Amino acid sequence: MKRALYFLAGVALLASCKNGGKSTPGATADTSKMPYKASYSSSFAISDSTSFERKVLQSYKDWEDNNLKNAPAYFADTNAMDFPDGSKIKLKLDSAVHYFQKYRDSLASSKIDMISVINVHSTDKNDDWVLTWYKQTNTYKTGGKIDSAFYNDVNHIKNGKIDYVTSFRQELKKK
Repeated sequence: MKRALYFLAGVALLASCKNGGKSTPGATADTSKMPYKASYSSSFAISDSTSFERKVLQSYKDWEDNNLKNAPAYFADTNAMDFPDGSKIKLKLDSAVHYFQKYRDSLASSKIDMISVINVHSTDKNDDWVLTWYKQTNTYKTGGKIDSAFYNDVNHIKNGKIDYVTSFRQELKKK
């Protein structure tokens, strides 16, 4: 839960600091020096574009519905992914679909409860990101084991498609 709260606090900070260049009544520019300089970017704005958000959300819906054949509509030709356990992969689209289909086929069902979605644009890097926070509950075919966890994913969009995902996981306590 701490990780989820940190994620939301960071997103709230981004949203409060940047609002797409629009003036907020009563807001003043903060010119104080920050204790760290971000190595990637500190210049983000909430994006008004819904197309990237829609593609990311469709990827989750297709996972839930076991409909991964739609992946070419929203994933790039090459995809890099960082997993919660620290492992990393970089695969061509067809290999990525095969990799994930093999895992999805081990599940009887996968239910996603999307909690939050934030579409941001790095103004200095001209990059688009979709941040998600959700609860996922997987039921396995073998043994009927049920696994639930909160996830925070950061989806990078390049040329209109997802080309990189990093995922953070917080297991839910067993009852």
